[in-house]
Amino acid sequence: MQIKIEIDVKPEELRRFLGLPDVAGLQEDLMSFVRDKLGAAAETLDPSSFVKENLQSLKSSAPWQRLMSATKVSVKVAEPAVTTGVRKARKVVKAAGATVTGKKATRRKAAAKKSVPKPSA
Repeated sequence: MQIKIEIDVKPEELRRFLGLPDVAGLQEDLMSFVRDKLGAAAETLDPSSFVKENLQSLKSSAPWQRLMSATKVSVKVAEPAVTTGVRKARKVVKAAGATVTGKKATRRKAAAKKSVPKPSA
């Protein structure tokens, strides 16, 4: 056997029925207080001094250290491809989908245009 009871009541009516205090006035006072404090703080806030003051604590935080160590590892992996020579570096750039520029690339383009057969009319 199941019995379902559905009660349609507003929050204010339920609070009154349960004997809970009405906190609407307190909430309005609290929100106006917070608005006033935030407005006063926004007028005196200097973003550059805020960043300077908090930068040291950011640098010493564990998430920042992990981010920096991950960045250093990825840079170390990329360095050998750049320092091993121009040809290998161009192959890496070409493999990444970028275009290779320079004298040899221009010569290759010109040679490719010459070697393409012309359609017969």
